[in-house]
Amino acid sequence: MANNIKGSLATKYGTYYAVISLKDINGKRKQKWIPTGLKIKGNKKKATDFLNSKIQEFESLHLEYYVDITAANYFKMWLEQIKGDVKPNTYRTYVGNMENHIIPYFTSKKIKLQELKPKDITEYYNYLKAHTQLSTTTIKHHHQNISKALSDAVALGYIAVNPSTAARTPKEKKYQAEFLNSSQIEQLIELFECTSVYVPIVLCSIYGFRRSEVLGLKWRNIDFEKGTIHICETLQQSTKKISGETNYTDSTKTDGSDRTLPITRRVKKLLLEQRKIQQSNKCFLGAGYVSNDYVCTFDNGKEISPNYLSKTFHRIICKSDLPQIRLHDLRHSVASNLLNDGFTVVQVAEWLGHSSSNTTLKFYAHNDKTSKMAIADRLDGV
Repeated sequence: MANNIKGSLATKYGTYYAVISLKDINGKRKQKWIPTGLKIKGNKKKATDFLNSKIQEFESLHLEYYVDITAANYFKMWLEQIKGDVKPNTYRTYVGNMENHIIPYFTSKKIKLQELKPKDITEYYNYLKAHTQLSTTTIKHHHQNISKALSDAVALGYIAVNPSTAARTPKEKKYQAEFLNSSQIEQLIELFECTSVYVPIVLCSIYGFRRSEVLGLKWRNIDFEKGTIHICETLQQSTKKISGETNYTDSTKTDGSDRTLPITRRVKKLLLEQRKIQQSNKCFLGAGYVSNDYVCTFDNGKEISPNYLSKTFHRIICKSDLPQIRLHDLRHSVASNLLNDGFTVVQVAEWLGHSSSNTTLKFYAHNDKTSKMAIADRLDGV
């Protein structure tokens, strides 16, 4: 790469400038003028040393091309480049993080892409922690977005190494999820009776479904004769700007998430009532009814969006005396209660659709009171 980089001294406004010449992506030479801060008189040797140090600095970067673009403008370009290569929901997240936070910050810093250093990225994370209400988890998502963008820059030859790999992200405090016991679960279900999200809340309380799984559930995947529910599709939320639609169907999170579960008596009654209500609403509304195959819908047949489910859950539980859990904590609660009822980690992992029982152990083993009591009883000679 040394032959690709040339340099010379130039004078301007009575001072020396180091002029670095590199090839751009089209093979044409581009000049980068760098002020030395040295007056012309008596400083030629110092200016020459400065020039040589800059040439060595650029050579050490092992740049394949010289790209005269700021990090912020590269991130903008990257968003356009990947638009058709990632899932709409993933792209929506990238756009939100980039346009709302990452791009504005680096626009203000005016750092060139090829001069971006790990400390610049670390300073960004520290800025978010000090000046925003973003959680450590969200900041780590920003790190993942930046890392992906810069990894693509390496692949394009714009930079030799990804500076984000050496950046320091804030230490994350392990989230201690709250759990609802069986009695509290029943109280929760009562809260949601006569609401539009009653069906998904009951299903999540029994099966520990992810919100995308319960909202993506379709009638064609329910077999009343065999008494099974097949979880093989999810409902993801996007925007019309990105994908042309607000919601779309996708595959499950992992291969292990694709699973078939038995229909309990309570769930069978719930589903049969839901199907009857949908059929009645369809007859009543006629052309105004949105026909689809989703199990969880509004009265007009429209599928329930993931964000609507989460917000409604939060709004209603906040008015109760129950522990202020998140919607996803219903999944944790199901796991906790099953473990405490004596089911094994492997059985619970299969029920929840974890890709590995290690995931179940990671989140719930500390809450397995049954096994701990068994050990205590054995030590006491009971």
